[in-house]
Amino acid sequence: MPLTRRAFLGTTASLALAYPMFGGAQAPANAVFAHGVASGDPTADAVVIWTRVTPASGRAAKPVRVRWTVTTDSSTPITVRTGRVTTSATRDFTVKVDVRGLEAGRVYRYRFDALGESSALGRTKTLAVVTSHIRLAVVSCSNYPAGFFNAYAAIAERQDLDAVIHLGDYIYEFANGVFGDGTAIGRIPDPEHEAVTLDDYRRRYATYRCDTDLQELHRLYPFFAVWDDHEFADNAWFGGSYSQDTSSTGRWSRRRSAAIRAYLEWVPVRETGKIESFSLYRSFAFGTLARLIMLDTRSLRDGQVNATDEPGLDDPRRRLLGARQEQWLAGALRASKESGTTWSLLGQQVMFSPFEKRGVPIKNPDSWNGYRAEQRRVRDLLATASNTAILTGDMHSSWAFDVPHDPWNGYRPDTGEGSIAVELITPAVSSQPYFTGDQEQTLGATIRASLPHLKFFEGENRGYLLLDVTAARLQASWYLTPDVQRRSSTERLAATLVVEAGSNRLAQG
Repeated sequence: MPLTRRAFLGTTASLALAYPMFGGAQAPANAVFAHGVASGDPTADAVVIWTRVTPASGRAAKPVRVRWTVTTDSSTPITVRTGRVTTSATRDFTVKVDVRGLEAGRVYRYRFDALGESSALGRTKTLAVVTSHIRLAVVSCSNYPAGFFNAYAAIAERQDLDAVIHLGDYIYEFANGVFGDGTAIGRIPDPEHEAVTLDDYRRRYATYRCDTDLQELHRLYPFFAVWDDHEFADNAWFGGSYSQDTSSTGRWSRRRSAAIRAYLEWVPVRETGKIESFSLYRSFAFGTLARLIMLDTRSLRDGQVNATDEPGLDDPRRRLLGARQEQWLAGALRASKESGTTWSLLGQQVMFSPFEKRGVPIKNPDSWNGYRAEQRRVRDLLATASNTAILTGDMHSSWAFDVPHDPWNGYRPDTGEGSIAVELITPAVSSQPYFTGDQEQTLGATIRASLPHLKFFEGENRGYLLLDVTAARLQASWYLTPDVQRRSSTERLAATLVVEAGSNRLAQG
Protein backbone atom coordinates (compact mmCIF):
# COMPACT_ATOMS: atom_id res chain seq x y z
CA MET A 1 0.00 0.00 0.00
CA PRO A 2 1.35 3.47 -0.82
CA LEU A 3 2.55 5.40 2.23
CA THR A 4 2.38 9.18 1.97
CA ARG A 5 5.01 11.56 3.29
CA ARG A 6 2.53 13.01 5.80
CA ALA A 7 1.53 9.58 7.08
CA PHE A 8 5.16 8.52 7.42
CA LEU A 9 6.17 11.61 9.38
CA GLY A 10 3.02 11.32 11.47
CA THR A 11 4.10 7.94 12.82
CA THR A 12 7.22 9.31 14.52
CA ALA A 13 7.11 8.42 18.17
CA SER A 14 10.25 7.27 19.94
CA LEU A 15 13.95 7.98 20.21
CA ALA A 16 16.94 6.03 18.93
CA LEU A 17 18.72 4.04 21.61
CA ALA A 18 22.24 3.64 20.24
CA TYR A 19 22.73 7.18 18.90
CA PRO A 20 21.26 10.42 20.27
CA MET A 21 18.69 12.45 18.35
CA PHE A 22 19.46 16.06 17.48
CA GLY A 23 17.17 19.05 17.32
CA GLY A 24 16.64 19.30 13.57
CA ALA A 25 16.29 15.55 13.19
CA GLN A 26 12.82 14.62 14.36
CA ALA A 27 11.96 11.44 16.22
CA PRO A 28 12.19 8.24 14.13
CA ALA A 29 9.28 6.01 13.21
CA ASN A 30 10.30 3.41 15.78
CA ALA A 31 13.20 2.63 18.06
CA VAL A 32 14.40 -0.39 16.08
CA PHE A 33 14.56 1.27 12.64
CA ALA A 34 15.45 4.77 13.80
CA HIS A 35 17.50 5.59 10.70
CA GLY A 36 14.87 4.71 8.12
CA VAL A 37 15.24 2.71 4.91
CA ALA A 38 16.93 3.39 1.59
CA SER A 39 17.63 1.91 -1.83
CA GLY A 40 20.29 2.50 -4.44
CA ASP A 41 22.23 1.44 -7.53
CA PRO A 42 19.18 0.10 -9.41
CA THR A 43 19.67 -1.84 -12.63
CA ALA A 44 17.10 -3.43 -14.92
CA ASP A 45 16.87 -6.52 -12.70
CA ALA A 46 18.30 -5.59 -9.29
CA VAL A 47 18.43 -2.94 -6.57
CA VAL A 48 20.22 -2.53 -3.25
CA ILE A 49 17.97 -2.03 -0.23
CA TRP A 50 19.27 -0.74 3.12
CA THR A 51 18.35 -0.16 6.73
CA ARG A 52 19.93 -0.07 10.18
CA VAL A 53 18.76 -1.93 13.27
CA THR A 54 19.13 -0.15 16.59
CA PRO A 55 19.66 -2.96 19.09
CA ALA A 56 17.76 -2.92 22.36
CA SER A 57 19.56 -1.70 25.46
CA GLY A 58 21.67 -4.46 26.96
CA ARG A 59 22.09 -6.48 23.76
CA ALA A 60 24.24 -4.11 21.70
CA ALA A 61 26.95 -6.75 21.25
CA LYS A 62 24.61 -9.50 20.05
CA PRO A 63 23.91 -10.20 16.36
CA VAL A 64 20.41 -9.43 15.10
CA ARG A 65 18.44 -11.50 12.61
CA VAL A 66 16.56 -9.34 10.07
CA ARG A 67 13.90 -10.33 7.58
CA TRP A 68 13.50 -8.35 4.36
CA THR A 69 10.58 -8.42 1.93
CA VAL A 70 10.10 -6.94 -1.54
CA THR A 71 6.57 -6.71 -2.96
CA THR A 72 4.80 -5.35 -5.99
CA ASP A 73 3.48 -1.80 -5.81
CA SER A 74 -0.25 -2.47 -5.85
CA SER A 75 -3.36 -2.32 -3.69
CA THR A 76 -2.90 -6.04 -3.05
CA PRO A 77 0.90 -6.42 -2.82
CA ILE A 78 2.45 -9.69 -3.97
CA THR A 79 5.71 -10.77 -2.38
CA VAL A 80 8.35 -11.22 -5.09
CA ARG A 81 11.50 -11.65 -2.98
CA THR A 82 12.15 -12.26 0.70
CA GLY A 83 14.99 -13.46 2.87
CA ARG A 84 16.83 -13.19 6.16
CA VAL A 85 20.22 -11.70 6.99
CA THR A 86 22.18 -11.27 10.18
CA THR A 87 23.77 -7.99 11.18
CA SER A 88 25.98 -7.11 14.11
CA ALA A 89 28.33 -4.54 15.58
CA THR A 90 30.90 -5.62 12.97
CA ARG A 91 29.03 -3.53 10.38
CA ASP A 92 27.40 -1.13 12.86
CA PHE A 93 24.11 -3.10 12.65
CA THR A 94 23.47 -1.83 9.12
CA VAL A 95 21.74 -4.12 6.62
CA LYS A 96 22.33 -4.09 2.89
CA VAL A 97 20.74 -6.58 0.48
CA ASP A 98 21.37 -6.71 -3.27
CA VAL A 99 17.96 -7.93 -4.45
CA ARG A 100 18.21 -9.75 -7.79
CA GLY A 101 15.75 -11.21 -10.29
CA LEU A 102 13.42 -8.20 -10.50
CA GLU A 103 11.55 -6.96 -13.57
CA ALA A 104 12.77 -3.95 -15.52
CA GLY A 105 11.06 -0.57 -15.18
CA ARG A 106 8.94 -1.63 -12.20
CA VAL A 107 8.14 0.13 -8.93
CA TYR A 108 8.55 -2.09 -5.87
CA ARG A 109 7.90 -1.74 -2.16
CA TYR A 110 10.16 -3.14 0.54
CA ARG A 111 10.40 -3.36 4.31
CA PHE A 112 12.46 -4.95 7.07
CA ASP A 113 11.44 -6.74 10.27
CA ALA A 114 13.56 -7.30 13.37
CA LEU A 115 13.25 -7.38 17.16
CA GLY A 116 9.47 -7.33 16.96
CA GLU A 117 9.26 -4.16 14.84
CA SER A 118 8.70 -3.37 11.16
CA SER A 119 10.53 -0.62 9.30
CA ALA A 120 8.92 2.13 7.26
CA LEU A 121 7.66 0.95 3.88
CA GLY A 122 10.20 1.87 1.23
CA ARG A 123 9.59 2.50 -2.46
CA THR A 124 12.12 1.85 -5.22
CA LYS A 125 12.27 1.40 -8.97
CA THR A 126 14.34 -0.69 -11.38
CA LEU A 127 15.69 0.77 -14.61
CA ALA A 128 13.69 0.33 -17.78
CA VAL A 129 15.11 -1.54 -20.77
CA VAL A 130 13.03 0.61 -23.12
CA THR A 131 12.12 4.16 -22.09
CA SER A 132 11.40 7.49 -23.80
CA HIS A 133 11.90 9.75 -20.77
CA ILE A 134 13.77 9.85 -17.47
CA ARG A 135 13.68 12.46 -14.72
CA LEU A 136 16.53 12.71 -12.21
CA ALA A 137 17.23 15.04 -9.29
CA VAL A 138 20.90 15.94 -8.76
CA VAL A 139 22.22 17.04 -5.35
CA SER A 140 25.46 17.54 -3.43
CA CYS A 141 27.00 19.17 -0.36
CA SER A 142 24.55 18.40 2.45
CA ASN A 143 26.06 19.95 5.58
CA TYR A 144 24.06 19.14 8.74
CA PRO A 145 25.10 22.01 11.06
CA ALA A 146 24.93 24.57 8.20
CA GLY A 147 21.15 24.26 7.96
CA PHE A 148 18.10 22.16 7.20
CA PHE A 149 17.95 19.86 4.19
CA ASN A 150 15.22 21.85 2.44
CA ALA A 151 16.31 20.68 -1.01
CA TYR A 152 15.71 17.09 0.10
CA ALA A 153 12.28 18.09 1.40
CA ALA A 154 11.38 19.79 -1.89
CA ILE A 155 12.50 16.83 -3.99
CA ALA A 156 10.56 14.43 -1.74
CA GLU A 157 7.36 16.34 -2.54
CA ARG A 158 7.73 15.34 -6.19
CA GLN A 159 5.87 12.30 -7.46
CA ASP A 160 7.63 11.92 -10.80
CA LEU A 161 11.30 11.02 -10.36
CA ASP A 162 13.16 7.94 -11.46
CA ALA A 163 16.08 8.40 -9.08
CA VAL A 164 18.30 10.83 -7.17
CA ILE A 165 21.97 11.38 -8.04
CA HIS A 166 24.13 12.42 -5.06
CA LEU A 167 27.49 13.81 -6.19
CA GLY A 168 29.27 13.81 -2.86
CA ASP A 169 29.72 15.54 0.48
CA TYR A 170 26.83 13.46 1.79
CA ILE A 171 28.29 14.20 5.22
CA TYR A 172 30.88 16.69 6.48
CA GLU A 173 33.67 15.56 8.76
CA PHE A 174 34.33 18.93 10.40
CA ALA A 175 33.85 19.73 14.07
CA ASN A 176 30.75 21.76 14.78
CA GLY A 177 31.49 25.44 14.21
CA VAL A 178 34.29 24.93 11.69
CA PHE A 179 32.10 25.04 8.57
CA GLY A 180 28.66 25.73 9.96
CA ASP A 181 27.50 25.99 13.56
CA GLY A 182 24.26 24.15 14.25
CA THR A 183 23.92 25.26 17.88
CA ALA A 184 21.22 27.88 17.31
CA ILE A 185 18.98 25.56 15.26
CA GLY A 186 19.62 22.37 17.20
CA ARG A 187 21.73 20.68 14.53
CA ILE A 188 24.94 19.82 16.33
CA PRO A 189 26.58 16.79 14.70
CA ASP A 190 27.78 13.82 16.71
CA PRO A 191 30.63 13.72 17.51
CA GLU A 192 31.13 17.47 17.98
CA HIS A 193 34.83 17.08 17.15
CA GLU A 194 36.15 16.27 13.67
CA ALA A 195 35.39 12.73 12.49
CA VAL A 196 38.62 10.76 12.32
CA THR A 197 38.04 7.20 13.55
CA LEU A 198 35.62 4.52 12.38
CA ASP A 199 33.39 5.19 15.38
CA ASP A 200 33.45 8.92 14.59
CA TYR A 201 32.36 8.41 10.98
CA ARG A 202 29.65 5.95 11.98
CA ARG A 203 28.23 8.38 14.52
CA ARG A 204 28.35 11.20 11.97
CA TYR A 205 26.37 9.17 9.42
CA ALA A 206 23.90 8.27 12.17
CA THR A 207 23.36 11.98 12.85
CA TYR A 208 22.57 12.69 9.21
CA ARG A 209 20.36 9.64 8.79
CA CYS A 210 18.13 10.78 11.67
CA ASP A 211 17.09 13.80 9.59
CA THR A 212 13.52 13.13 8.46
CA ASP A 213 13.85 14.97 5.13
CA LEU A 214 16.82 12.80 4.15
CA GLN A 215 15.00 9.71 5.44
CA GLU A 216 11.93 10.50 3.37
CA LEU A 217 13.86 11.10 0.18
CA HIS A 218 15.71 7.80 0.65
CA ARG A 219 12.41 6.05 1.37
CA LEU A 220 10.83 7.30 -1.86
CA TYR A 221 13.59 7.06 -4.47
CA PRO A 222 16.70 5.01 -5.23
CA PHE A 223 20.01 6.89 -5.05
CA PHE A 224 23.08 6.82 -7.27
CA ALA A 225 25.73 8.10 -4.87
CA VAL A 226 29.44 8.84 -4.96
CA TRP A 227 31.71 10.42 -2.38
CA ASP A 228 33.71 13.65 -2.49
CA ASP A 229 36.27 14.91 0.02
CA HIS A 230 34.17 15.46 3.15
CA GLU A 231 33.26 11.81 3.44
CA PHE A 232 37.02 11.57 4.12
CA ALA A 233 38.64 14.92 4.98
CA ASP A 234 38.98 18.37 3.45
CA ASN A 235 40.63 18.28 -0.01
CA ALA A 236 41.42 14.58 0.33
CA TRP A 237 43.46 12.63 -2.20
CA PHE A 238 44.64 9.02 -2.31
CA GLY A 239 47.58 9.57 0.03
CA GLY A 240 46.36 12.29 2.36
CA SER A 241 44.30 15.44 2.84
CA TYR A 242 44.56 19.12 3.62
CA SER A 243 44.53 18.25 7.34
CA GLN A 244 46.63 15.09 7.19
CA ASP A 245 49.62 16.58 9.02
CA THR A 246 47.73 17.72 12.12
CA SER A 247 48.34 15.62 15.21
CA SER A 248 44.64 14.86 15.75
CA THR A 249 43.93 13.11 12.44
CA GLY A 250 46.01 9.97 12.94
CA ARG A 251 47.66 7.91 10.25
CA TRP A 252 46.00 8.57 6.87
CA SER A 253 45.67 4.99 5.64
CA ARG A 254 43.80 4.04 8.80
CA ARG A 255 41.55 7.08 8.52
CA ARG A 256 40.88 6.48 4.82
CA SER A 257 39.90 2.85 5.47
CA ALA A 258 37.60 3.93 8.30
CA ALA A 259 35.90 6.50 6.07
CA ILE A 260 35.35 3.98 3.25
CA ARG A 261 34.05 1.34 5.61
CA ALA A 262 31.53 3.69 7.23
CA TYR A 263 30.39 4.92 3.80
CA LEU A 264 29.77 1.39 2.57
CA GLU A 265 27.88 0.57 5.75
CA TRP A 266 25.60 3.62 5.65
CA VAL A 267 25.09 4.49 1.96
CA PRO A 268 23.07 2.23 -0.41
CA VAL A 269 25.78 1.58 -2.98
CA ARG A 270 26.58 -1.88 -4.30
CA GLU A 271 29.63 -3.35 -2.56
CA THR A 272 32.32 -5.04 -4.65
CA GLY A 273 35.74 -6.16 -3.48
CA LYS A 274 37.66 -5.35 -0.34
CA ILE A 275 37.99 -1.90 1.20
CA GLU A 276 41.66 -1.68 0.23
CA SER A 277 40.83 -2.10 -3.46
CA PHE A 278 37.23 -0.86 -3.54
CA SER A 279 36.22 1.18 -6.61
CA LEU A 280 33.17 3.43 -6.59
CA TYR A 281 33.14 4.26 -10.31
CA ARG A 282 30.45 2.36 -12.23
CA SER A 283 27.78 2.84 -14.90
CA PHE A 284 24.05 2.29 -15.35
CA ALA A 285 21.96 1.96 -18.51
CA PHE A 286 18.52 3.54 -18.93
CA GLY A 287 17.85 1.43 -21.99
CA THR A 288 19.42 3.11 -25.02
CA LEU A 289 18.18 6.54 -23.92
CA ALA A 290 21.01 7.30 -21.48
CA ARG A 291 23.99 5.82 -19.70
CA LEU A 292 24.87 7.23 -16.28
CA ILE A 293 28.63 7.02 -15.74
CA MET A 294 29.49 7.64 -12.09
CA LEU A 295 33.11 8.74 -11.67
CA ASP A 296 35.27 8.90 -8.56
CA THR A 297 37.29 12.11 -8.90
CA ARG A 298 38.34 12.09 -5.26
CA SER A 299 39.77 8.96 -3.68
CA LEU A 300 42.14 7.81 -6.44
CA ARG A 301 43.72 11.13 -7.35
CA ASP A 302 47.28 12.36 -6.93
CA GLY A 303 47.91 15.16 -4.46
CA GLN A 304 47.13 18.78 -5.31
CA VAL A 305 49.95 21.14 -6.31
CA ASN A 306 50.35 24.84 -5.72
CA ALA A 307 48.22 27.01 -8.01
CA THR A 308 51.35 28.71 -9.38
CA ASP A 309 53.21 25.45 -10.12
CA GLU A 310 52.81 25.47 -13.91
CA PRO A 311 55.00 22.38 -14.55
CA GLY A 312 53.11 20.48 -11.87
CA LEU A 313 49.70 21.50 -13.24
CA ASP A 314 50.71 20.25 -16.69
CA ASP A 315 52.51 17.10 -15.57
CA PRO A 316 50.94 14.24 -17.62
CA ARG A 317 51.76 11.78 -14.83
CA ARG A 318 49.45 13.53 -12.36
CA ARG A 319 45.92 12.18 -12.48
CA LEU A 320 42.55 12.99 -10.99
CA LEU A 321 40.90 9.71 -12.03
CA GLY A 322 43.87 7.40 -11.81
CA ALA A 323 45.17 5.42 -14.78
CA ARG A 324 42.74 2.51 -14.45
CA GLN A 325 39.65 4.70 -14.12
CA GLU A 326 40.69 6.93 -17.01
CA GLN A 327 40.97 3.83 -19.20
CA TRP A 328 37.61 2.59 -17.88
CA LEU A 329 35.98 5.93 -18.74
CA ALA A 330 37.22 5.67 -22.30
CA GLY A 331 35.69 2.21 -22.54
CA ALA A 332 32.39 3.35 -20.99
CA LEU A 333 32.03 6.24 -23.45
CA ARG A 334 32.93 3.95 -26.35
CA ALA A 335 30.40 1.33 -25.20
CA SER A 336 27.72 3.99 -24.88
CA LYS A 337 28.29 5.13 -28.45
CA GLU A 338 28.57 1.63 -29.90
CA SER A 339 25.31 0.55 -28.24
CA GLY A 340 23.45 3.44 -29.83
CA THR A 341 22.79 5.15 -26.50
CA THR A 342 21.66 8.73 -27.06
CA TRP A 343 23.00 10.47 -23.93
CA SER A 344 26.03 9.97 -21.71
CA LEU A 345 25.68 11.50 -18.24
CA LEU A 346 28.93 11.79 -16.28
CA GLY A 347 28.25 12.05 -12.54
CA GLN A 348 31.38 13.44 -10.89
CA GLN A 349 32.44 15.77 -8.12
CA VAL A 350 34.58 18.81 -9.01
CA MET A 351 34.35 21.53 -11.67
CA PHE A 352 35.59 20.33 -15.06
CA SER A 353 35.38 23.55 -17.07
CA PRO A 354 38.40 25.89 -17.16
CA PHE A 355 38.02 29.01 -15.08
CA GLU A 356 41.11 30.98 -16.12
CA LYS A 357 42.86 31.82 -19.38
CA ARG A 358 46.19 30.17 -20.07
CA GLY A 359 48.97 31.82 -18.09
CA VAL A 360 46.68 33.14 -15.36
CA PRO A 361 47.16 31.46 -11.95
CA ILE A 362 44.34 29.02 -11.33
CA LYS A 363 41.98 29.66 -8.45
CA ASN A 364 41.17 26.07 -7.43
CA PRO A 365 43.88 23.41 -7.85
CA ASP A 366 41.53 20.89 -6.22
CA SER A 367 39.35 20.94 -9.37
CA TRP A 368 40.10 19.51 -12.84
CA ASN A 369 41.97 22.77 -13.54
CA GLY A 370 44.67 21.50 -11.19
CA TYR A 371 45.18 18.38 -13.35
CA ARG A 372 45.36 19.97 -16.78
CA ALA A 373 47.04 17.15 -18.71
CA GLU A 374 44.36 14.64 -17.77
CA GLN A 375 41.71 17.32 -18.29
CA ARG A 376 42.90 17.67 -21.89
CA ARG A 377 42.90 13.90 -22.39
CA VAL A 378 39.32 13.64 -21.12
CA ARG A 379 38.24 16.48 -23.42
CA ASP A 380 39.74 14.49 -26.28
CA LEU A 381 37.61 11.52 -25.18
CA LEU A 382 34.49 13.70 -25.07
CA ALA A 383 35.19 14.93 -28.59
CA THR A 384 34.89 11.34 -29.86
CA ALA A 385 31.58 10.85 -28.05
CA SER A 386 28.36 12.81 -28.49
CA ASN A 387 25.54 14.14 -26.37
CA THR A 388 27.59 14.17 -23.16
CA ALA A 389 26.49 16.09 -20.06
CA ILE A 390 28.92 16.37 -17.15
CA LEU A 391 27.07 16.55 -13.83
CA THR A 392 29.07 18.26 -11.07
CA GLY A 393 28.72 19.13 -7.38
CA ASP A 394 31.17 20.72 -4.91
CA MET A 395 30.75 24.40 -5.91
CA HIS A 396 27.89 25.40 -3.52
CA SER A 397 26.40 27.39 -6.42
CA SER A 398 24.63 26.88 -9.75
CA TRP A 399 26.50 26.88 -13.08
CA ALA A 400 26.05 25.78 -16.69
CA PHE A 401 28.90 25.62 -19.23
CA ASP A 402 29.47 24.71 -22.81
CA VAL A 403 32.60 22.52 -22.91
CA PRO A 404 34.89 23.39 -25.84
CA HIS A 405 38.54 22.43 -26.14
CA ASP A 406 39.48 26.05 -25.39
CA PRO A 407 36.82 28.63 -24.47
CA TRP A 408 39.08 31.50 -25.60
CA ASN A 409 40.25 30.03 -28.89
CA GLY A 410 38.13 28.35 -31.56
CA TYR A 411 34.84 28.57 -29.67
CA ARG A 412 31.92 30.85 -30.63
CA PRO A 413 29.85 31.71 -27.55
CA ASP A 414 27.04 33.22 -29.63
CA THR A 415 26.34 29.97 -31.49
CA GLY A 416 28.06 27.35 -29.31
CA GLU A 417 30.19 26.24 -32.25
CA GLY A 418 33.19 24.33 -30.97
CA SER A 419 31.48 22.89 -27.90
CA ILE A 420 31.94 19.14 -27.47
CA ALA A 421 29.81 18.62 -24.32
CA VAL A 422 28.07 20.55 -21.55
CA GLU A 423 28.63 20.80 -17.81
CA LEU A 424 25.79 21.27 -15.31
CA ILE A 425 26.65 22.13 -11.70
CA THR A 426 24.13 21.64 -8.91
CA PRO A 427 24.03 23.99 -5.90
CA ALA A 428 24.53 22.82 -2.33
CA VAL A 429 21.75 21.23 -0.33
CA SER A 430 22.72 23.21 2.77
CA SER A 431 26.42 24.17 2.73
CA GLN A 432 27.22 27.87 2.69
CA PRO A 433 27.15 29.41 -0.81
CA TYR A 434 30.48 30.75 -2.00
CA PHE A 435 28.99 33.91 -3.54
CA THR A 436 26.72 35.98 -1.30
CA GLY A 437 25.79 39.64 -0.92
CA ASP A 438 28.42 41.96 -2.38
CA GLN A 439 30.37 38.97 -3.73
CA GLU A 440 27.42 37.98 -5.90
CA GLN A 441 27.13 41.52 -7.26
CA THR A 442 30.83 42.21 -7.86
CA LEU A 443 32.62 38.89 -8.31
CA GLY A 444 29.57 37.38 -9.98
CA ALA A 445 29.56 40.10 -12.62
CA THR A 446 33.26 39.54 -13.27
CA ILE A 447 32.73 35.79 -13.63
CA ARG A 448 29.93 36.24 -16.14
CA ALA A 449 31.95 38.71 -18.20
CA SER A 450 35.19 36.71 -18.26
CA LEU A 451 33.93 33.22 -19.08
CA PRO A 452 32.57 33.01 -22.65
CA HIS A 453 31.51 29.37 -22.17
CA LEU A 454 29.41 30.16 -19.06
CA LYS A 455 25.69 30.08 -19.85
CA PHE A 456 24.18 30.34 -16.35
CA PHE A 457 25.46 31.28 -12.92
CA GLU A 458 23.68 31.82 -9.58
CA GLY A 459 25.82 31.96 -6.47
CA GLU A 460 23.66 32.95 -3.52
CA ASN A 461 21.27 30.07 -2.94
CA ARG A 462 21.03 26.37 -2.13
CA GLY A 463 18.87 23.94 -4.04
CA TYR A 464 19.09 21.15 -6.59
CA LEU A 465 19.23 20.37 -10.30
CA LEU A 466 16.42 18.58 -12.13
CA LEU A 467 17.12 16.71 -15.37
CA ASP A 468 14.53 15.70 -17.95
CA VAL A 469 15.98 13.49 -20.66
CA THR A 470 14.34 12.40 -23.92
CA ALA A 471 15.80 11.23 -27.22
CA ALA A 472 15.31 14.73 -28.64
CA ARG A 473 16.80 16.81 -25.84
CA LEU A 474 18.09 17.13 -22.31
CA GLN A 475 16.48 19.80 -20.14
CA ALA A 476 18.22 21.12 -17.00
CA SER A 477 16.29 23.14 -14.42
CA TRP A 478 17.77 24.73 -11.31
CA TYR A 479 15.45 24.91 -8.30
CA LEU A 480 16.47 27.06 -5.34
CA THR A 481 15.31 26.70 -1.75
CA PRO A 482 14.85 29.43 0.90
CA ASP A 483 16.88 30.18 3.99
CA VAL A 484 18.04 26.86 5.43
CA GLN A 485 17.87 28.18 9.00
CA ARG A 486 14.24 27.07 9.06
CA ARG A 487 12.71 23.86 7.73
CA SER A 488 10.71 24.28 4.51
CA SER A 489 9.93 22.47 1.25
CA THR A 490 9.35 25.72 -0.65
CA GLU A 491 11.28 26.10 -3.90
CA ARG A 492 11.51 28.42 -6.90
CA LEU A 493 12.64 27.82 -10.44
CA ALA A 494 15.76 29.88 -11.20
CA ALA A 495 16.62 28.82 -14.77
CA THR A 496 15.98 26.22 -17.45
CA LEU A 497 18.43 25.38 -20.21
CA VAL A 498 18.23 22.70 -22.89
CA VAL A 499 20.64 20.68 -25.00
CA GLU A 500 19.20 19.48 -28.29
CA ALA A 501 20.48 16.04 -29.26
CA GLY A 502 23.48 16.38 -31.55
CA SER A 503 24.19 20.01 -30.65
CA ASN A 504 26.55 19.59 -27.66
CA ARG A 505 25.68 23.11 -26.52
CA LEU A 506 23.32 24.86 -24.14
CA ALA A 507 20.37 26.99 -25.20
CA GLN A 508 17.57 28.77 -23.37
CA GLY A 509 14.66 26.50 -22.45
